[in-house]
Amino acid sequence: MTRKEEAYEYIRGEIVHNQFRPNEVISENQITDKLNMSRTPVREALKQLEADGLIEMRGRENVVAPLTVDAVQEVYELRSLLETFALKKTINLIPIVKLNELEEAFERAAAKEDWDEYLQVDTDFHELITHIAGHPRLAQFLSILKAQTARTRHVSSYNPNRMSRSLEEHKEIIKWLRQRNLDEAEKALAYHLQRVYDSVRSYLNYLND
Repeated sequence: MTRKEEAYEYIRGEIVHNQFRPNEVISENQITDKLNMSRTPVREALKQLEADGLIEMRGRENVVAPLTVDAVQEVYELRSLLETFALKKTINLIPIVKLNELEEAFERAAAKEDWDEYLQVDTDFHELITHIAGHPRLAQFLSILKAQTARTRHVSSYNPNRMSRSLEEHKEIIKWLRQRNLDEAEKALAYHLQRVYDSVRSYLNYLND
């Protein structure tokens, strides 16, 4: 891992886990001191995070992008379009054994009520159904959305009932993927993504009340 990648992963993780809060100014000096590195890789990482939509430049300051209902809705709509498109291409290529492994991993994480583990399995699952060889532009768009999606995943975890519901939603998607039933798999995927959006929207509305 390069120094830039190290800085990127650290800052991204702090934003996704809400340690760097929306509208908070990120200090280059604090990051360089924390990671014991020069400013150059930190500045490069901040530029990448700006391209990902996690940071905004306000004057000469790097500020954590706000997480608004409108922004979450846009991410949800784009994610729904791209994942549904990808699913059409991948549904007959996804190994059944891999689906079985992920379903078991979901169940293990849910049994432990371990959100970090559960969200990693969630990430692995959605990457599995969207991985298409030979479609570099789709991969690029999904990569940009990945950072935004990670942020909304963690916000949805604040709902105490979300994990059990998410587990059932993923098991439903996996059921139809095993049967190579595209229509039902698309419906189950759309329902799951809508529930994620609803959970995040409810949390944000609560904060703004």
